[in-house]
Amino acid sequence: MVRGIALIVVAVVLGVVLLHSTDRSTSFTAKTKAASASSPTTTVKPSTSTTAAGGPTTTTTAPAGAHDPSKVAITVANGSTVKGAAAKVGQTLAASNYVLKPATNTKTAASASVVYFTAGYEADAKAIAKLLTPQPAVSAMPATLPVADLQKANILVVVAADLAAGH
Repeated sequence: MVRGIALIVVAVVLGVVLLHSTDRSTSFTAKTKAASASSPTTTVKPSTSTTAAGGPTTTTTAPAGAHDPSKVAITVANGSTVKGAAAKVGQTLAASNYVLKPATNTKTAASASVVYFTAGYEADAKAIAKLLTPQPAVSAMPATLPVADLQKANILVVVAADLAAGH
């Protein structure tokens, strides 16, 4: 029950952040992959309603191309000198229902936090970065990994001192 409430709260916060980062006058276009040769396009406009207190509430959908969090595997690597920083960041992501691989350390110290993604997971990496404070950069997975083993993860979150201090 608590996990469900936490997931709803995170979804609402993520929706608000996404709405504020887009122009309200345009519609949101999500492209989905179909089993057939053609790919249908769905247009979703954010809806606005009023709460019982009279204030507006806004509802939105996940970013285009993002996967269900329960289908996204994440390795969190500590690249800072703060013990347990990767585990703390991992707890934040687990609350959003992401699949966490065991926390690890980077091969060398990281100068800044980064959310790396494998092909097809850029939208997920951006959504994950928005869950973290301060929000780290998002980048494609480098050819030379900063960790010994990616553990078959789709996303690698490298925690540097900037993100370690926020958690």
